Amino acid sequence: MPWQREDEVRVQCYPSGGSLLLRIAGYVLIAAGVLVILLCVPGWAWLALVGAALILLGLLLVRK
Repeated sequence: MPWQREDEVRVQCYPSGGSLLLRIAGYVLIAAGVLVILLCVPGWAWLALVGAALILLGLLLVRK
């Protein structure tokens, strides 16, 4: 049948972070990036983002 696969589906897994030091460094870099974004984005941009979220939430409520 055309929708059945003849060959087996191949699955490739990403290597897990073997080094605890690299994992901690990754978390520190993520936290630093979030902190930089929070401190550098002006207040009016956050308010615009909240306003857009409220509009989308209102549209979802109206459609249901």
